[in-house]
This record gives sequence, structure tokens and C-alpha cells, in this order.
Amino acid sequence: MAVVRDPAFWRRFSMAVHLDEEAQTARPELKHSDSWLARQQAKRSRRTCICWIFWLCFLGLVAGIVIVILYLKASGILK
Repeated sequence: MAVVRDPAFWRRFSMAVHLDEEAQTARPELKHSDSWLARQQAKRSRRTCICWIFWLCFLGLVAGIVIVILYLKASGILK
């Protein structure tokens, strides 16, 4: 079995392994849009917008039905 004859080999090897491990464990820099909080705020904003649209459409439908009923009553179709 061959033995490494360079006395500094293990030091260089250890440093290379250490630097490699540091490079792998380095966390990538997160953009603000990638953060959990930003995603939650976007979901909340979207939910609020959809809720307002739903209620406005619902009120428009009810108002339309009331107008049609009043028109039919005024024209004499509904007595």
C-alpha cells in the first residue's frame, strides 16, 4: 500500500474538503419576492380583491333582479 510522502498533503486535502463543504452549505441570497412573508401578503391581497369583486357582482345581480321586478310590476305584467 502506497503512503503519501508529501507531509503537507493532508493539510491541503483537509483545507480543500473544508472549502468545498463551505461552498455547498452557503445559502443562496433570497430575493424579496421569494420570501414567505411576501407570498403571504400577495395571497391576502389577491383574496381581498376577489372578495370585493364577488360582493360587487352579487349586489349588481340583486339590483338587476329588483329593477326587472319593478319594471314588470309597473308595466302590468306582474299584478
